[in-house]
Amino acid sequence: MKHTLRATLTVLSTSLALGGGLFGFTVPLALHAQDSDVGFPVQPAPEIRLTGVLEATTTPQTSAFPLLSLWIAGQSWLFHVSQVEPVIPAYPAQEELQKVSGLGLRVLAEDKVLAALQTPELQNRPIVLQGWLQVGAGVLQVSAVQAK
Repeated sequence: MKHTLRATLTVLSTSLALGGGLFGFTVPLALHAQDSDVGFPVQPAPEIRLTGVLEATTTPQTSAFPLLSLWIAGQSWLFHVSQVEPVIPAYPAQEELQKVSGLGLRVLAEDKVLAALQTPELQNRPIVLQGWLQVGAGVLQVSAVQAK
């Protein structure tokens, strides 16, 4: 009787060990297979560099690439785009800019960048804006501005 009980327990523990090992091996494989089926397309960051001329306006105008209407600190500006460059080459920056609403883009930036954009030194001459484009939100988050 002792021998039969011991043999049964040995077979049972061996079966559990093999089953647990098999389960421990297959679960990570199943989880890895699910990772690739998340369904979200991988897209490059929407960081861009725009070269062009910034011009103050008294009345808002319709935005249509390459003439973008920008709202800087509540004031309407026109940005005549001459060059579009994605920071990450795979990002379709020019195609995305063509999707900008006729209302234009609201410019968000740190105070010093906003102040620099509104100085006469950067108006009506070529400048470079670098920032993150959020077409759906109608926002250009400018991180840097410089005269060209």
